[in-house]
This record gives sequence, C-alpha cells and structure tokens, in this order.
Amino acid sequence: MTPVHAIREHYHVISKYIQSNQIASLRRVLSELSTVEIANSIVQLEIEEQLIVLGNLEEEIASDVLAELSTHESLLENILDHLHVPDLVRLVERMDIDDATDVVSSMDEEKAEAVLEEMDTEDREDLIHLLQYDEETAGGIMTTAFVSIDQNFTVAQATKHIRALVEENEELEKFYTAYVIDEGSHLIGTVDVPKLLFAKEEMVIKDLMNSQVVAVDVNMDQEKVARIAQDYDLVVVPVIDQYLRLIGRITIDDLVDVIHEEYQEDIDHLAGTGGNDVLETSIIRATKDRLPWLFLALAGGILAALVMSNYEHNLSHLPQVTYFIPLIAALGGNIGIQSSSIVVRGLATGEISPRDIVGRVWKELRVGFLTGVACAILLSILSWQITGRFALGITTGIALLIVMSIAAIVGSGVPMIMKRFNIDPALATGPFITTANDILGIFIYLNIVFYVLRMPLL
Repeated sequence: MTPVHAIREHYHVISKYIQSNQIASLRRVLSELSTVEIANSIVQLEIEEQLIVLGNLEEEIASDVLAELSTHESLLENILDHLHVPDLVRLVERMDIDDATDVVSSMDEEKAEAVLEEMDTEDREDLIHLLQYDEETAGGIMTTAFVSIDQNFTVAQATKHIRALVEENEELEKFYTAYVIDEGSHLIGTVDVPKLLFAKEEMVIKDLMNSQVVAVDVNMDQEKVARIAQDYDLVVVPVIDQYLRLIGRITIDDLVDVIHEEYQEDIDHLAGTGGNDVLETSIIRATKDRLPWLFLALAGGILAALVMSNYEHNLSHLPQVTYFIPLIAALGGNIGIQSSSIVVRGLATGEISPRDIVGRVWKELRVGFLTGVACAILLSILSWQITGRFALGITTGIALLIVMSIAAIVGSGVPMIMKRFNIDPALATGPFITTANDILGIFIYLNIVFYVLRMPLL
C-alpha cells in the first residue's frame, strides 16, 4: 500500500468513527498511527473533527501533531483559533523550542500574549527571545538548544560536560556536532561526535576541532540558509549574532520545512493563488487570496481591449487580422512564462545571480528568436492559406517573431530586476507576465500588420 493510499484510508476510518461517535475505536486507531500519519490525515477533516482528534490524543502526541501542522499555516491558524488558552499552554510547553515558536507565532496577538503569560518563566523567556526574530530568518527557525564546549577542555572534560547538558535538556538527545567556543562564546570550530568518542581523553579540544566552520547570521533569510546547507551538505547549521557569538542551531527538519515552504510559495505565486489553497477550508479566505491576481488579469484584459478599440476602423476593413490575435497573445504569454519560470527557479536555487542579467536575457532572447522563427514560418504559411493574402501571412509571421522575442526579454528580465530590488521574483510570473505580454503582443501585432499593409493608423 502506498503512503498516499494509507493516508486516504486513515482519513476515512477516522472520519467514520467520529461521525458514528465511536470514540473508543477512534482512540485505538489513533494509537496505532505515527505523529506524521495523524497530521497528514486530519488536514482533510473539518475543523470540528480536527478538534475531536486532538482532544483524544495524549498531550505529548497532540503537541507533536500541532508542530507537524506548522507547514500548513492557514490550517494551523484555524485550529489555534478554536483551542482554549490553558490547552494551548500545556501543548506548547511540551514542544521543542523552535516548534513552539512556530506555533505561537501563528496565533493572533491577543491569544499569543495570553499563552506566554501562563507559561513557566524559563520557557516564556526562551520563546520571547526567539519571537523577536522575523519568522522567515535564521533566528526565526533556529533552536537555542545546542552543545557547545570550551576550546581548552580536554576530551574527558568535554564528554562530561556534554553528558550533563543532555541530561538537563532532552532536546539535545539528537545532536551530531559539538560546537567549540572561546572565552567570549564566539564560534571557532566544530567537533563531530564520533571523532570525540574515539579521541584520547587527555587530548585538548582546540587540537581536535575543525576550524573551517560554516555558520549563518541570525538575520539571514531562511531561503539563503537552506541554500547554504545544500551547498555544504550540512544537516545542522550553527547560527551566530553580529558579534560572531554562537546563539543557536537550525536542524535538518526545519531546513526541509523551509525548502518545502519556499517551493510552495513560488508555486502559489506562479499560479496566482494564496498559500495552502488546496487545504483552505474558508471559501472567503480562498477568494480573497485569488481576487488580487484576477483583478490584475482583468485590468490587463481591459487595457488590451482599449488597445484594440484604437484600431476599430482598420479592423472593420480587414477583419482577417483578428483571426490571429488570440494566437499571438497565447504564444507571447507562453514564451514569457517559460523564460520567467527558468529564471525564477535559477534564482531560487542560486544557479542564477541578478548580476547575470545581461547574459541571461541575451540567452533567452536568442532562444525566443529561434523558436519564434520556427513558429513564424508555420504561421505565415497557415495565415496565407486561411486569408488568401500573401502580404498578411508574411506580416503576421514577422509580428509573431517580434512578439516572442520581446516576451522572452520581459519574461527573463523582470524577475531579475525584481530580485535586485529584494522583491520576490516569483511575483513577476504567472498573471503579471502573461498580462503584460498580452498587451504588448496585441499592440505590436496590430501596429506591424497595419503599418506593413500601409493602412492608416487612427
């Protein structure tokens, strides 16, 4: 049975037991599922059913399920809105500090303040410290639980120190690297756990450590953090402040979440929809997410109509010109989307830099020109056969070639310009690119056709 089929089966079983009020059977099924399986199953339930599932889980499991749902932002917010403050306090206090930060930051301000006020002093201070960072920076996704050892420790002293840290903080049970610090808590190196275990007890840590350490600034954007982790094959990334002091670490589970989140965000922008639109239970919220993009497309369509209205007299004398307007707009939009998608993906993975704008635009222009030549030849022949006008066939093909070339420039250039101004380049794709290319394409096509055919432009 594939995981997808398993999730569907769990969802149907859970839903059936809830609707038939078979709570004992529901608890039995839930006890047999992992945290991930429960989270994946309940995302398909209605809010009332989700609350019933959470209410029939042990607190530790329920807190883990909430943490798993942090990648489904709107869904998590909806659940948190329906949970009472005392219940949230108990659940949040059982989470790892980085997961607790994600969950609390998803609450509305009033509820978050109430939850923090009811928490233990130490947990509250840790959470407040992490909540000061933007949620999409290294500080927003890091945990303050890490293993650090003094550079002057011997291996024996370091081992004893690590054992005490792990006994005190259960979040440290899974760690791969011990970070080496100096007297000022500055990060100066790392020691892998296996290397530490097999070293001689009298050996000094600074002689054992790897001084070529890769760390990220606490205010670095999470997308760049994930890219650095990928480039250097890191499963854990240390976080430092402006004074190079070690203040936290980002673990592999959070790095994977960032990669998924950034990918989903780009897909949402490309499609012109809001985040988590597939799982969105509110019709009003889904509508609000989509309307701005549709208004943009509507405005573009109105502008295109205004462009065509200026050629009403010409079009009435040569109506065959209108046959190919949808084709010109479609091909211009397609080449624009192809170029922009490649650039957005390259910018997201770091394979393309905004500094490469001239070279990248030049490459896409050549690709657009060559594909335009092929399409233009075919369109010229078809246009000639359909209209019986050789001149119209030639001019239609020329217009298509120019439109596709300009669409390639727009599609590749606009995302890179936006990136230079620290604007998400994914915003330049989808409705924006297609709308812009529709207007430009129709304007260029009509001007070229009527100019070549020597019809007066009104």
